[in-house]
Amino acid sequence: MNNKAYQYERIEIPNSSVLDSAEQFYDGAEFLRQLPPMSGVLLPMITNAALAIELYIKSLCVRSIIKDYKNFGNGVYGGRVTEKPLTTGHYLSSLLLNVGDEVIDNIESLHAEGAIEYSFSELVQLVKPYDKLFVEARYAYENDALSNLDITGLFHCLTTLRFTIQKITRIERVLA
Repeated sequence: MNNKAYQYERIEIPNSSVLDSAEQFYDGAEFLRQLPPMSGVLLPMITNAALAIELYIKSLCVRSIIKDYKNFGNGVYGGRVTEKPLTTGHYLSSLLLNVGDEVIDNIESLHAEGAIEYSFSELVQLVKPYDKLFVEARYAYENDALSNLDITGLFHCLTTLRFTIQKITRIERVLA
């Protein structure tokens, strides 16, 4: 083996590292949602929900790489493992549209079998109203974007996406 960076690349869908982050933000959003009204945590709840949705989607389109891959001796090779997104940004529907065909086909099959409620195109439409929510919630003082936000709809989107990702067939493949 030669010692060049990125010699090792791996696809794991959903990516366990990104999925774990999504789960933490989901748990945070759910915890905040259970607090009594007027608890003063509306913006953190919305931000956590929006970020959880984004990370659930991104768990479907990242690859693991090893940077600074080198020989440590005695047949041991390694480096810094990190995740590299296949697409970037915060627009949820655009991110979802960039997942691989294998994931899309799997979602369509699950929908056809009745295992999940939404087809892939319906999932895209489900997340679309929240495309800019992550940015809008962080800068709520600059705009009026949250005045008509349907919190029930947001959490329906979040739990639907989470359930869908839990149902998809894992994909694991070493690329290099």
